[in-house]
Amino acid sequence: MSKQASTIVLITGLCVALAGGAWAEPKQATKQATKKPEVVAPAAAVDPAAEAARRAEVVAKFDGGAVTVGELEDAIGGESPYMRDRYKAPEERRALLDKSVRFELLALEAEKRGYGKNDAVEYSVKQNAVQAMIQKEFDATNSAESIPAADVKAYYDAHIDEFVRPELRRASLLLVATEAEAKALLEETKSADMRAFRELVRNKSLDEDNKLRGGDLRYFDSKGKVADEAAAVIDPALAKAVFALKNVGDTTGPVKIERGFAIVKLTGSRPAHEEKLAEADARIRMRLWRERREAGIEGLLTDLRKQYKPEVHPELIDAIKFDTTAPVPPAANLPPGFPRQKPENAQ
Repeated sequence: MSKQASTIVLITGLCVALAGGAWAEPKQATKQATKKPEVVAPAAAVDPAAEAARRAEVVAKFDGGAVTVGELEDAIGGESPYMRDRYKAPEERRALLDKSVRFELLALEAEKRGYGKNDAVEYSVKQNAVQAMIQKEFDATNSAESIPAADVKAYYDAHIDEFVRPELRRASLLLVATEAEAKALLEETKSADMRAFRELVRNKSLDEDNKLRGGDLRYFDSKGKVADEAAAVIDPALAKAVFALKNVGDTTGPVKIERGFAIVKLTGSRPAHEEKLAEADARIRMRLWRERREAGIEGLLTDLRKQYKPEVHPELIDAIKFDTTAPVPPAANLPPGFPRQKPENAQ
C-alpha cells in the first residue's frame, strides 16, 4: 500500500473511531433521518478493557511519539459545547489531527534542544501538577452537594441574621441641651435638605460621637440595635420616633433622651427580608464546600511544613528588584491554531 493510501486509511480510521457511528457524513445522516423511528435497545455496558484499547488506538505515529484516539477525544472534550459540535465535520477532525502532529513534532524538538529546562516551562509544569493534585485530591472527592443537610441547617441557624433581617432605618441626629432650643431649630431642620441638615449638625449638635459624620446614626432596627454592630444601640425613644416617620426626608422632634433633646431626620429605609433555608441551601453549601476545601489544603500544607521544614528569610525580600515591562504570555509565540494547554481531563 502506498504512503498516500496509508494516510487515507489512517484518517478514515480516525473518523470512524471518533464518530462511533454518531458522526456520519451529512448525506448518510439525511438518508437515515427519512426512516421510520425505531425502538432503540438500551446501550450495552461498556467493557473497560475494550474502551481502553479503543482509546489507545494510534492514529499518527512518528519516531519518539504518537497521537492516539483518546488524546484527540480529550482535546475535543476540552472545548466548549459549540466548538465540540464543529468536529462533527470530518475535515475539522482531520485538521485537529494535523495540528496535533505538528504540535507533538515541535514539542519533541523543543525538548531535544533543551527548552524543556527553561524556568518558565518548569514553573508551568509545576503549576499544572499542583492544579491536578488539588483537583483530584480535594475537588473530585468532595462537592457542594455532598455537604450534609444537617450541616447546612446548622450554618443557617448560626448565621440567622444574614438570612432573616427586620426592617431597618437610617437617621441623622441633631442634639441640643434644651427643649426650647430644639423647638427653635425644628422648622429650619424640616425644610433643610441633607446637606443643610449636616451643616446644622456640625454647628449646633452636642453629640460629639457622630457630629463629624453629620449626625449619621447608621441603620438600626425598631429596638435600636445597629445593624452589623452587636454592641451599638440607639436610644429606644429615638428609635421609636424614627420608626414613626413615614418618608425618607421627614423630620421629627424634640425627642427627650438621656443626653438632651434630639431632632432626627429619616435618611434611609430597608424593608424586612427573610430568606428561607431552602432558598439559601445552594449558597450555604457552596460556602461550606469552599471553607472545607481551603481547610483541607491548609491542613496538607501544615503537614508539608513539618515534613520539609522550610526556612524562610523575609528580611531579604528588600533585595528584590522590579521589572515594570509587560510580561510575554507563555503561548504568545506559538503558531496559530496550536494547543495552548492540555485539557484538564486528559490522562
